[in-house]
Amino acid sequence: MPELLFYQKPTRLNTVTHGKLRFTPLSNFEFASKVNAVPLIAAEFPIACRQYPIVIIGGPNGALSAQAVLSLEQDRNSFLDEKGNWTATYVPAFIRRYPFVLADIPGKPDDFDVAYDEASGSFDKKKGDPLFDDEGSPTKFLQEQIDFLRLFHAESKRTQEFLEVLKKEDLLTPYNVDIVRGVDHARFAIRSAMVINETKLHSLSPEKASTYLKNGFLALMYAQLISLQSLLALANRAGDQSTSKTPWWAK
Repeated sequence: MPELLFYQKPTRLNTVTHGKLRFTPLSNFEFASKVNAVPLIAAEFPIACRQYPIVIIGGPNGALSAQAVLSLEQDRNSFLDEKGNWTATYVPAFIRRYPFVLADIPGKPDDFDVAYDEASGSFDKKKGDPLFDDEGSPTKFLQEQIDFLRLFHAESKRTQEFLEVLKKEDLLTPYNVDIVRGVDHARFAIRSAMVINETKLHSLSPEKASTYLKNGFLALMYAQLISLQSLLALANRAGDQSTSKTPWWAK
């Protein structure tokens, strides 16, 4: 299965075992309360860059991942309020797909099962929207979830192509930044991340720049750079906001 983060008990759906299973939407995003970054797909860059810093992270196997930074603190999502409501206007697709997810099928690289988090509390045999009809086919609701997951997967592949271009063109530079919040001089830091090297971006040949303009990659590069302007706003979301007379979301 792909990176799961907050999935506690992922289980593959099948009509025999789960033919009578029903789904009730979660009332909040409490399941994501302890994540400070989530993977971001390329299609989200233009809208996500307005609210979340976007950084590139290298994995132990050399694979790259684009991440939306949700907090400058460990084990805390700064975009959740005390009731678990999301306080930004855009919620990353990685979060929105929960509690469903695609699961790899061994030996079938181009096919997938649909899985769900059995521990989410959203599934029951008596209440909620049915997942399968009387013939064992996905209901309209479940089919919509499957379509969303498949689009997410397809866009994840395009995102990997984009990240490979950044690596191939040597357009990434290490990003280690210290942030001092003006109101109380609290200090925050980002370490071991990467961002677009703007100097090298400007040095691309006209031919390559034209190619990346046409395939949309150039817009993604600038969206990543623009997103870094959100770091101070993210710092303002950190810590105890209860003593401030100015709402944290307005700073």
